[in-house]
Amino acid sequence: MALYHKIAEFIMEKIKTEEWKKGQLIPSEKEFCEQFQVSRPTVRAAIAYLANQGYLVTVKGKGTFVLKPKIVEDTTVFLESFSKEMATKGISVQTEVLEQRMIAADEEVASKLKVPCGDEVIKIVRLRYVKDSFHEGPIVYNISYFPKKFSFLLKCNFEEESLTGALTRNHVERHHLEKNIDAVLLEGKIARILGVEEKSLGILISAVCQEADRKHVMEYTLSYYPSKRNKFVLKINV
Repeated sequence: MALYHKIAEFIMEKIKTEEWKKGQLIPSEKEFCEQFQVSRPTVRAAIAYLANQGYLVTVKGKGTFVLKPKIVEDTTVFLESFSKEMATKGISVQTEVLEQRMIAADEEVASKLKVPCGDEVIKIVRLRYVKDSFHEGPIVYNISYFPKKFSFLLKCNFEEESLTGALTRNHVERHHLEKNIDAVLLEGKIARILGVEEKSLGILISAVCQEADRKHVMEYTLSYYPSKRNKFVLKINV
């Protein structure tokens, strides 16, 4: 048996017996090296193996944490509506709208939407829950920005219809979409809104969606998923 498999089995035993619980920081690479008398690359191979299996996540500058989430989001192209995607799994989602207004774009938002800093943009903030499971807390916190030409979004009721549905109803289609996935620690306001402990593990998906001409950006969205309530499966055709 390869050395890294022995380390992986040791870690898995700790996770399965819940000696190491969800969100817990595991020992450092140095500690594993000393315990098993192996090199750092061997330890990294074990951690990478379990990370690929969805049991661990490494946060740069913080360490490696136990990750054992629940709700599944399949991510291949990521163009499908979140509500529609959950519906295919038999999961009904309810939405709570926290903000729906026009704001002045800061540097980050202006850069993503390719508009002048300070230009008016639409901001829509939503919390998504599994229907009839509000006591378990939100499964995702969405912050979306749109150029002001999509002002019709200010009149939509996003507790009754999805964002994708509202765009389609107004003859607007999403085209090229790019998403970045990062492991993060949920802190401050975001942790409070999601109802999780300070510095809990989370997944941040930032998305930029372009119009058909691929020159104009129509949407910039930040989605925060608490790791204890979500799991992501990447499906790739090879």
